[in-house]
Formats: sequence, C-alpha cells, structure tokens
Amino acid sequence: MNASTATEDGDGFRAGLARGELQVACCTACGTVLDYSQRVCPACGSPDIGWRKASGKAKLRCVVEMSVSYTLERPAPYLIASVELEEGPHLLAPYKNGVMESADAGQPVVAHFEAGGLCFRPVAS
Repeated sequence: MNASTATEDGDGFRAGLARGELQVACCTACGTVLDYSQRVCPACGSPDIGWRKASGKAKLRCVVEMSVSYTLERPAPYLIASVELEEGPHLLAPYKNGVMESADAGQPVVAHFEAGGLCFRPVAS
C-alpha cells in the first residue's frame, strides 16, 4: 500500500491542504480508508493510520446557503456542500460555481483549490 506516514501533529489532512492536495486517512495495516474522525481502523483494529492522496471526485449530498458571515474572508451569503468522496469519507467545504437550485443529491462534484482553500464545484458536462 502506498500511504504516507502521519505528520508530526498527526493531521495529514491539513498538511495535504497546505500542499494543495486532498488527503484521506487510511489504515497502514489493511488499507481501509477511514472517516476523518476515526483514529482506529474499523476493519482490523489497527491504530496505525497513514494518509494518501484522494482522487478529488465526490457525490454531492446536499448544499446549504449560509446567510451569516463568520469571517471577513467569506462574506455571506455563500454555499456549503456536504459531499461523499469517491473513497468513502464525508466532507463539508464551500460549493463554488454552482447554483443552489440546480444542486441535486448524487450529482458529481470535484475538489478544487482556490485562494489557498478547498472547495467543491460541479463537474462540467
């Protein structure tokens, strides 16, 4: 299996984001992809977790319009997508270049990095 080792602080997800890569946690013993909150492999019980680059492909679960701004960098209104990555984990991130009215559950989306942050956008048809 080709999994990188965890970073010193144990957060391969944020380390990947800093490099412009979406990472998923995976068991170094059996290769099972873990949800981001899991720290022990549900398949084999191993606590040895590594990180590997994700495909960036996902299915849209839902989109929510945020009407309150929590930071100056993201003025309201803005859209947040809940997605299921091709590898299995669920993730929340900004939804760009999409219209809420045309966002359908199951629609393919792809991870994108802009302005140093992760977002998802619809797959071009």
